Amino acid sequence: MVGHILIVEDDINTLNGLSDILEEENFNVMKAKNAKQALSAIKKNFFNVVLMDYLLPDQNGIEVSKTILAEEPDTKIIMMTAFGTVKNAVDAMKIGIYDYLTKPIDLDELLILTNRAIQEQSLMEENKVLKTQLTETYKFENIIGQSGRMQEVFQKIVKVANSDASVLLRGESGTGKELIARAIHYHSKRKENHFVEINCASIPENLLESELFGHEKGAFTGAYKMKKGRFEIADQGTVFLDEVGELPLSLQSKLLRVLQEKTFTRVGGIENIDVNIRLVAATNADLEKIMKEGKFREDLYYRLNVIPIYIPPLRDRIEDLGALTDHFIEKYSKKNEREIKGISEDARLAFINYDWPGNVRELENAIENAIIMCDGNVIGIDDIPGYLHAHVTKTENFNELIEFEKGFSFKNEIESYEKEIIRQALIKSKGNKTKAARILGFTLRTLRNKANKYKLK
Repeated sequence: MVGHILIVEDDINTLNGLSDILEEENFNVMKAKNAKQALSAIKKNFFNVVLMDYLLPDQNGIEVSKTILAEEPDTKIIMMTAFGTVKNAVDAMKIGIYDYLTKPIDLDELLILTNRAIQEQSLMEENKVLKTQLTETYKFENIIGQSGRMQEVFQKIVKVANSDASVLLRGESGTGKELIARAIHYHSKRKENHFVEINCASIPENLLESELFGHEKGAFTGAYKMKKGRFEIADQGTVFLDEVGELPLSLQSKLLRVLQEKTFTRVGGIENIDVNIRLVAATNADLEKIMKEGKFREDLYYRLNVIPIYIPPLRDRIEDLGALTDHFIEKYSKKNEREIKGISEDARLAFINYDWPGNVRELENAIENAIIMCDGNVIGIDDIPGYLHAHVTKTENFNELIEFEKGFSFKNEIESYEKEIIRQALIKSKGNKTKAARILGFTLRTLRNKANKYKLK
């Protein structure tokens, strides 16, 4: 990385000497003889590092540094000071100045300190980019769900994200519970802190307590040093406890204590450790049934179930299938460096007629498989996994479903189907719009608007 450096020094010989040395090291260097020139340069250019003389003819170097940091907080300022003013330079570090050098300047120390400052700044910038990418990845529009039922899920996320209430995500395996958990975190006030995931089903029971809560040195055979647990690492952030129904009874009371008192002890420890975490739990199990069997604590269940969110299976939101299919085709075409333009009618029909017991995860795997197997630029029936082939004939061909007569209108045809579906939902719910909206996966407001549009009572 080429560093951009501003040298602020009123002694011309020192200014030119430092500039020559840094330019020989391939840094881009700009010079300023006083505070006025330095502040003018800062307004017009970005600098990784500013070498700032403590005593300037028109203003104190610390005051100039305060102004620079107010404008460009990521800039690394290295104060250059005479031996007698070192204490002032050290005090100045409290306001955000990166470090200091004493005059006469040791050139090796100058280069080491400058390179270190630029490397740290580069890491900070990469961290910002990664956080931005994570936030973009888990925006709602990147979690495919155009159906009314998924829109209801998104509305709940918006409402609960900035609270600290526990959230319990319910739904079958493969419906995207982890994506939803991450979306909650990255839309919350905790987004700058850790999101820590624990799958209760994937860690052996004898190791799970240590994974969750950490252990002290010597707590058990093999505990050669102290280890922090996931809850401690996640302090000020979010813990995602997946497959929470698999959590052993022996650990449920300890989890309950964390939620109630925000404190715990490491395995083999006696010290209480305070944590501030937001818990999002997920399960595909029937917790109520497990609770009745005595395998899940009732008090923990109510602590987890403050905000329940149900993620519907793919077969119940089939209207999302097209968008999901297109999304995964684009994703895995890029990954496999293929130019796949789409999917044939037969293949798409097989997708529509299949129940997808593995949900979105199964669909994703099927499409990646198809892209690898596809010889052309359109996925055909022979490219998709064999177990899907039988489903292409379950319903009529699309071309036979609709009479394409003269004057055919796609918009009118869709609206006529929509009107009839809403009419049937209202009949089934005996005119109760709240129940009808729930059946259709609409919000009540959406149903009322559509009922008015089609003049349905």
